[in-house]
Amino acid sequence: MTTNALSTRISLSHVQPGDTARRLRTFVFYAVLTISAIIWIAPVYILVSTAFKSALDFSTNGALSLPSRVEWGNFAKAWDAGIKTYFFNSLIMTVIKVPVGVVIAAMAAFALSLMNLPRSRLIFGIFLIGLIVPVQMTLVPLTVLLRNIGMIDSLFGLFWIYLGFGLPFGILVLRGFMKAIPRELVEAAFIDGCTWFGVFWRIVLPLSKPAVVSLLIFDGVATWNEFILAQIFLRANTNRTLPLGVVNFQTEFATAYELLAAAQCITIAPLIIVYLVFQRHFVDGLSGSVKS
Repeated sequence: MTTNALSTRISLSHVQPGDTARRLRTFVFYAVLTISAIIWIAPVYILVSTAFKSALDFSTNGALSLPSRVEWGNFAKAWDAGIKTYFFNSLIMTVIKVPVGVVIAAMAAFALSLMNLPRSRLIFGIFLIGLIVPVQMTLVPLTVLLRNIGMIDSLFGLFWIYLGFGLPFGILVLRGFMKAIPRELVEAAFIDGCTWFGVFWRIVLPLSKPAVVSLLIFDGVATWNEFILAQIFLRANTNRTLPLGVVNFQTEFATAYELLAAAQCITIAPLIIVYLVFQRHFVDGLSGSVKS
């Protein structure tokens, strides 16, 4: 028997059945992961590539091909065709509503977690009812309410509805994080002469920065993408937010696929930018919010 044959036989004798099964599981895992990634990336690729194509290029070469020439003008055409109005309506709503909602939720979470508020668990449970009640059940009473106070077709009226629906989740996230803050810090702050607001503003809120940033991302994405309430309570075209406006845009430009793709890219671009900027705070904020 030759040396090479002997070494091959020895190496094969060391391969255990468990090693083969482990390698097979690893191969299947990565194969499924790769296929899943391709399935997820394919629609994004088609959307972005279509946004940079001309109408002739799309009809000739199809959706899967790369653009023969980059058409930046598609974004300008979609912007001028109405996306600009919808974009600024959503931007104003998100920029105002999200910080206000997070501040109110932080104050409520601080009171429920660190101020020894009587019946705090009962109050917290009442807030959580807002997460249980489906939005569809509230549409009729909210429509009657907004009509009676003259805010049925108003971004200002929609602002209060968004604020109310966003508070329960915000309180849930921030309360869990704030309960992990040592009470000794609060007591030390009182010894130094801080008021309750000073403790909240100078100590608790800075320590809760990861949770606050995570909530800003969650609430910002939810507000930016919200469709049902905007569809019910906004009637005029000039008041429509971006998700509702894009649906109207699709009706007007049903066959202009390059403009539709450009409009969708404009819609999702701010969300991607915000997440990339604040992603390092995202997981840190959620890790403390599950504590009770």
